[in-house]
Amino acid sequence: MIVKNLIKFPILKRIIPSVYKKYIFFTGNYLREKKINKILYYLDTRHLIDRNFYLRENYEDELFLSAKNLIILNKVNYFLDIGCCWGIYSLRLSSIPKLKILSFDPIKKNIIRFLKMIKKNNIKNIKVFNHALGEKKGKVKLYGLEEYTPNYSIHGKKTQNIHVSKIKRLDETIKIKNKVLYFKVDIEGHEYPFLKGANKILSENKVILQIEVFKKNKKKVFQYLKKNKFNLFKSTDTDFFFSNFKIKKF
Repeated sequence: MIVKNLIKFPILKRIIPSVYKKYIFFTGNYLREKKINKILYYLDTRHLIDRNFYLRENYEDELFLSAKNLIILNKVNYFLDIGCCWGIYSLRLSSIPKLKILSFDPIKKNIIRFLKMIKKNNIKNIKVFNHALGEKKGKVKLYGLEEYTPNYSIHGKKTQNIHVSKIKRLDETIKIKNKVLYFKVDIEGHEYPFLKGANKILSENKVILQIEVFKKNKKKVFQYLKKNKFNLFKSTDTDFFFSNFKIKKF
């Protein structure tokens, strides 16, 4: 709690994370457990996301709080976390009453950690899927920059840190119809093939779509969504928000 408050001061905003980063790499003491808003997290603070969450007790809060508000206001039935990593969004949203959460990630070590936290916190409304999502079924190679990173990309650099995963279409993985869905999509440049493989789910439900879009894919992603009657209602530096129905918002 003390660090969380101290790190808000401009003079300490960079100093504290920098000192802590040097400490964990020097000592090797990087695995942490921390309870934040009644959920116990298992964190590997070598990685930036985990380290910031451990020190600041928040992550992408502008985006997260916007998603939470939209989910509550529009009485969303399902939250689909596409590229869930180790489940930071899903875990934080799991307290919303009656919300069903479907979380997808292709990296096995992320899923193992995620499942441990679900079990430890006795969370009952999250279902986890360990495979990638695209427009066809098969296998795919994903690339990570460091051995400890939770973030991998199909379009990453051809490093030796390679993970092979199954890849499926969302439409063949789950069957949902006539519900209100919220998608959070963060899949490192693979968003267009994902959308094509989720065409039925997107067309047969009321959908709010929060999606990170790489610049090179922006034109075809926007054209696809426009063709399928999705309208852009908000954007940030990283994410775009679409819906195919008239939503309630602040």
